[in-house]
Amino acid sequence: MLLFPLLSDLDCKVILFTYEKRFINKKSLSLDLLDDDFRSFIITEGDYILWELEKRKLTETEVVAHSWLVTSQKNQSILLKFEENNCLYITSVFDKEDYHGHWKLEHGILKVYFNYHEHKYDINIIANNNSAIHSALQIVDEANVDVLKVAPLSQARYGKALLE
Repeated sequence: MLLFPLLSDLDCKVILFTYEKRFINKKSLSLDLLDDDFRSFIITEGDYILWELEKRKLTETEVVAHSWLVTSQKNQSILLKFEENNCLYITSVFDKEDYHGHWKLEHGILKVYFNYHEHKYDINIIANNNSAIHSALQIVDEANVDVLKVAPLSQARYGKALLE
């Protein structure tokens, strides 16, 4: 049985690259992506190297400065608010239920952990250099993998911000 929580940062990047650049129209990710030979082949490919150059490290200051909108291909959206003490507040865009979790930065990758609607979520967010929309790999209940998009939200000029 594959243990998704044991994925390395490199495994996460290979899965994100493969999904974003090769399997754009696929609905689910293949477990073959974690094969050692496949991973070794991918990370030496020119397209992977260029893709990785488009990524950057997140900083703690950047993480706590904003609320963040997270969305999936299934159009499920949540808001995340990161606190300096590594506490995380999660709110659904639609039902306004509040949840709590934790976060940490490892090598510039934002790692998020929380329980939401009776499921356990582990999300690894990798920042983009050329866009404010970042890529993320989500593992649900240590069994299902999905790709997300994450965007920081600035403070609202008029009215109340989505999450304060």
